[in-house]
Amino acid sequence: MSLDPTAFQASAAVPKTRRSTLYLLQDTGTSPADLRAALNARYERDHAFVVEEVTAGGTPALMCHGVIGRHRPPDWTSAVTTLTGRKPLVENRTSACALLLPVAGEVFALTFGMGHLLLDQSRISPGFGFDFVLRTAQPDAIRQVTHSLMDARGRTDRSSAAQGQHIRTFPIEEYGEVVSRLVGTLGSTELTIGKHSRRTAQVAGTDALKIHLGAQPEDLLQDLNRIRAVLARHSPAPEFEAIARVRPLKSGDARRSVLEAQLDELLGASADTGSLALAVPAACLDQEDAALSYRVKLGSGRRLIASPTIDDIHELLDGIPSGRRLAALSAGYIQMYRDEEGTDPVSPQVKAHKWITAEIPLGTSRYFHHEGRWFEIGDRYLEGIRHEVDTLLTTPAGCVLPAWTPGLSAEADYNLEAAKHGYLCLDRRLIKTTQHPHGFEAADLLGEDGTLIHVKRATSSAPLSHLFAQGRVSTDALRFDPEARAEFVRRVREQHPAHPVGEEFTPRKVVYAISLKSGKALTTKNLFTFAQVSLLQAARALRAQGVEVAVVGIPSVGAASGPQP
Repeated sequence: MSLDPTAFQASAAVPKTRRSTLYLLQDTGTSPADLRAALNARYERDHAFVVEEVTAGGTPALMCHGVIGRHRPPDWTSAVTTLTGRKPLVENRTSACALLLPVAGEVFALTFGMGHLLLDQSRISPGFGFDFVLRTAQPDAIRQVTHSLMDARGRTDRSSAAQGQHIRTFPIEEYGEVVSRLVGTLGSTELTIGKHSRRTAQVAGTDALKIHLGAQPEDLLQDLNRIRAVLARHSPAPEFEAIARVRPLKSGDARRSVLEAQLDELLGASADTGSLALAVPAACLDQEDAALSYRVKLGSGRRLIASPTIDDIHELLDGIPSGRRLAALSAGYIQMYRDEEGTDPVSPQVKAHKWITAEIPLGTSRYFHHEGRWFEIGDRYLEGIRHEVDTLLTTPAGCVLPAWTPGLSAEADYNLEAAKHGYLCLDRRLIKTTQHPHGFEAADLLGEDGTLIHVKRATSSAPLSHLFAQGRVSTDALRFDPEARAEFVRRVREQHPAHPVGEEFTPRKVVYAISLKSGKALTTKNLFTFAQVSLLQAARALRAQGVEVAVVGIPSVGAASGPQP
């Protein structure tokens, strides 16, 4: 079948460009057989999709198209029947098409409708669209940024500006975040859209590139060649330096095999090291709100879960030999469904390793695994983190805490011991309010001067991240929730009627007190990078409210020397 250019010229009103979704495929040859291998075979096998060889502008290509869900009623019809006794005569039908186009030895995939489902997800070149946007978007006309927190919580945020604004005005943490999606205005370009339209063109990038491309075959092929040239010859705009300095490792980088071996070992660890987390990939963020269930398949294990966690991944990997766990993740998948029964997919089957975030030290650098890609945290980036944390660790905290002795087996024991040294113990005394119905802990200890002290015995990043978050939540509640503040003062007066804390109390100082189980002194050399990032984020947020922040290392007496965290 040939795509006749005259078919695009039925009338003078046919647009010169079309908003398109474009992928670059990796590890894919240009022969018809190679192109067919880049498709998800089950749609042809199980859903009678048509796969045919075509041409576009004289270039041989491959097209796959069909309908998903043919003759199948939506899952909600049974609920309607139960309520009304009548069964609506409706059915779900979703069209999908993918056009695979070889250009100068590389293979692009144009998708239409739900066409992204038709691609073998392992063939999609990661970050292709994002890299293009970094090189072509106007830095002062960014409309949306998706950024993920680099800590064990795996939090992802999306910030938007309807009219577009400078990238510097978006709330992106200087340290601790990876930007995975950018939406902005296309700058000066030789693409077809720049020749035939005076209006501003929007461009969005993740793994996919959403952009206006030539609607005519010849224009489309020229645009694809120009996209290749931009990626090969141009560097990211200087204004995107803060985003670009967390560098991805290329597929042929020799460090990847070492990092993947270490990640494989982490996946088999029996205890939480704080270096692993589960995070929704950027490609699935648009569907996340609609997802009511997740199907996770790893090895021979398959499980439908309302909301998966890293513990579920560990359980499904249990029994898979060392050296094969990461491969099991890459061969397995996680897919989101619109219904609780897992019958109506709302996302493609995304390889499970793309849901895993991890931090791996190697040599003097740190590497971050995010959405199936490896990033090196640049020296300047890491130096900046350590410099700020060093300042926090060396600034006098203004309070002296007792040592953590062998007889104090738990944090509760330590806090009671500290109470003998002039501090008020508030440990595990949750304050519940209308805004905080589940309760929050104001602090572990309260100083005579009103200093809120949060205590943690550190073994991994995860509990430290919780500690720093606890300080932020507590401060926000005591500053802005009168009900919380009144209950806090009442609790203090119950224990210490003469305590100087009054009804007008506002937090002025927060101290994070940390003891390392290894017995080592608290320094940037033996504090997890994840933990350092979380600390900086908490400190900046608190300082923005006029709250002084300090960190103190609790000395350990008689602790056995152990490995540094």
